[in-house]
Amino acid sequence: MKILVIEDDPAIVEFLETALQIGWPEARLASASRGMRGIEMVEDLKPDIILLDLGLPDINGFDVLKRIRSFSSIPVIITTVSGEEGNVVRGLALGASDYITKPLRPLEMIARMKALIKRDSVMSDLDVECGNMHFGNSYQEFYRGNKLIRLTSTEGRILCTLMKNTGHLVTYTDLARAIWGEYYPGVEDTMKSHICHLRQKIEADPSEPKLIQNTAGVGYMFIAIN
Repeated sequence: MKILVIEDDPAIVEFLETALQIGWPEARLASASRGMRGIEMVEDLKPDIILLDLGLPDINGFDVLKRIRSFSSIPVIITTVSGEEGNVVRGLALGASDYITKPLRPLEMIARMKALIKRDSVMSDLDVECGNMHFGNSYQEFYRGNKLIRLTSTEGRILCTLMKNTGHLVTYTDLARAIWGEYYPGVEDTMKSHICHLRQKIEADPSEPKLIQNTAGVGYMFIAIN
């Protein structure tokens, strides 16, 4: 596995190298301390996954993400000290696959990376259908009738999991395990951001959702309507 880290703090890069040597020794890490160099390395290296810091010295991490998404669907995990909801939502809206707040926890970070790589390589559950709603050739291609709706990988995975359990409540714990491989503290907030943006894309009126309904403190349910 090839992992590209776009990060200007050498201590964090060293931390990641050590964590991978212990927890994922078969993975290989490359790094770029500037955003523009990171974009070039995505094209040259074609990594399996990217860890992207938002506070880069040359260009904003959000701009790096936008440029990467203009030519690649490689999973991108944003790593930043800011857990502000606005930044989380913006990152997810621009196509980030996940969002991790620093300080990084090595076991959680590795688990999330493995889950992202695994889920993007396994598409066997994409045959799920609910009424006139179905997926195309990837988690990013969702159809409502003949209308194509572009999703991020994480949004698609969440929606696919909920659709497979149509009419049944999926708890935060079960949904987190299906998407990220494990439940971790704060997962409800992360999931809320993904669901919020997903509703913006697929609901007729996101302020009064009909497809994805929430039971506060428990989880989400998908309701099949055309």
